[in-house]
Amino acid sequence: MTSRSGTTFRVASDLLLDREREALAVGRGPWSASLRGSELDDIAFDGELVLRSIRFVVRDQDWKTLPVIVDAVDHTTSGLHLRGRAGDDGEVVAWSLSVDLGASTLRVAVRAEVTAAFRRARIGLIVLQSPTLAGTELVVGHPEGSTTTTRLPDHVAPHQPAIRIESLAWTGDRIATTARFSGDVFEMEDQRNWTDASFKTYSTPLSLPFPVALAVGDVVEQSVEVSCARVDAAEPADAPLATPLAVTVVPETEFTAQREDPVPEPVDGRIGAPIDSVVPAISTSVSSDPDGGRAGAVVPEPITGILVEIDPTNQDWPAILDRAVRQAGTRPLDLRLVLGTGEEAEPVLRRLRDAAVPVVRVGAFHRRTHLSEVTLLTALGDVLRTLWAERPPHPELVGGTRAHFTELNRNHARLERWTGPVAFSITPFMHDRGGHQLVESLGMQAVVVADAVRIADGRPLHVGPVTLGARYNAVATTKAGAGVTADPDLRAGFGAELVPGATDDRQSAEALGAWVVASVAALAVSGVESLSYFEATGPRGLVAADGTLTAAGRALEWIAELSGRQRVAVEIGGVSLGAGSPVAGPPVSSAGVTAIAAVDAAGETVVILGNLGETPVRVVLTGASEPRTVELAAGAVARVVITGPVPGS
Repeated sequence: MTSRSGTTFRVASDLLLDREREALAVGRGPWSASLRGSELDDIAFDGELVLRSIRFVVRDQDWKTLPVIVDAVDHTTSGLHLRGRAGDDGEVVAWSLSVDLGASTLRVAVRAEVTAAFRRARIGLIVLQSPTLAGTELVVGHPEGSTTTTRLPDHVAPHQPAIRIESLAWTGDRIATTARFSGDVFEMEDQRNWTDASFKTYSTPLSLPFPVALAVGDVVEQSVEVSCARVDAAEPADAPLATPLAVTVVPETEFTAQREDPVPEPVDGRIGAPIDSVVPAISTSVSSDPDGGRAGAVVPEPITGILVEIDPTNQDWPAILDRAVRQAGTRPLDLRLVLGTGEEAEPVLRRLRDAAVPVVRVGAFHRRTHLSEVTLLTALGDVLRTLWAERPPHPELVGGTRAHFTELNRNHARLERWTGPVAFSITPFMHDRGGHQLVESLGMQAVVVADAVRIADGRPLHVGPVTLGARYNAVATTKAGAGVTADPDLRAGFGAELVPGATDDRQSAEALGAWVVASVAALAVSGVESLSYFEATGPRGLVAADGTLTAAGRALEWIAELSGRQRVAVEIGGVSLGAGSPVAGPPVSSAGVTAIAAVDAAGETVVILGNLGETPVRVVLTGASEPRTVELAAGAVARVVITGPVPGS
């Protein structure tokens, strides 16, 4: 299946949500699309992808996306009519959505009625354009009738690329597209900031106050009309269909099965020369679940450290710190402090110093902005120098943000006077929990880290935590609750354990191991010194409840064994997965195969392969020795050791 960012393989089923597995292929005349739940995805005209998606969303006062449930899908003479509801704990909105497919125009309209009062940050239609349109000329029509000509940004845009939108017009390879919006004023943001593969046009400008109280009976009505024409077409764009055409709606699996060879051809793999980057140090975060590893789960030995976030205003901080020290064993801590002032850090740091706990680095982030204000870093530096005066050197001080790349991208000018290392985190499920989003985020991780290297301008980068769901809500408009008494046993857990959406069953999916391989391949570029993934144990961990490694844990163990070793270029199916700084290249081949390779201490080339697709593949590796054939089951990961000189070494 061709996904919204152009992947040509069917994603491994254990990474997909039910709505993706049960997707419907929709077509009429020159139009085709995938209906995944209530989302109209992969919208193509005359075989060319024109939009990633049109979908209806409801986001509450803390920007949480409420589940949108489809109750009925009815066929019409020109398309579809969907009915459903949205809400977390019960229905808050009843909605209906119509999809009409004409000769050259696609129209999507929604009517949403509030059935239970709530406070919304956003409600309405959103339109997603592909990131492959970066650099494309864009004509923006405004409500007052004027137009602005701009370009979709190449670098990830920190702020809105377009505002006050009534229409958008652009031209792809063969198709000229115009999208017209009604029912509200729209604007655009660059969702690559959150590793989403899209430019998103949404309703209600962020410059207006939010959240907004909605009462029972309030109605929202919006529509998007998409008109397409072949660039070289002789007929007028609004020409009617020559004959009435029925709308086709079939299960997507049935549709793709008719067009795919069930026996895949072998995938060629080639080992190349060493490239200008090394495998970063690999760490993980302290477990935030109630058990916290007490059941005997052990972190893989090659993992280099334990990352822990501490807010000294949380009365449980001593217990959280003690758990991190216990899980770290002899490994050093990577301490990230959430502070109001630098002086707040003193009790935490003194406790570690007095216990002679090794601390490799200390990050400082303001609890309101989630950023490292320079005054905060300066004050914390003074505290470190004082406490470690008799035991120099003190731990390395890190700035940046504990939140998404977005915050670094928007606020890096505030860190211009900071010359030390820079950090940011990655959460693929910020806006969309789909398996396609998870896979699409891999290419966007490569884009984001390239821009982060540019922003860092020679300063080392520390990327992480990388987690599926958010470990805290960086955009909430309401304050998170805090415990009133300290709990030395952390019986309720802490942090991510208490955050809705932080835990996902796909943490233990077999194909998540392949995802990790691709993620490291995307992020391990020159300038990145460390990567931190997931938690040590528990429902968000590398180690399952029975003490065995998850597939992600196994992949990270193999990768961590190569920390500090020089990477080697790998080409899979003609796609270079390691071409050098600043971006290693696309992290996944067209067949869904990913790889990372490095030369180990014994001088042997170690290749770690992953298959993100649902079809088994056979990879034939050449370049460093006699050809090696590797069989990869759906979602599987394999480690291959190749003896012999690396080409070009």
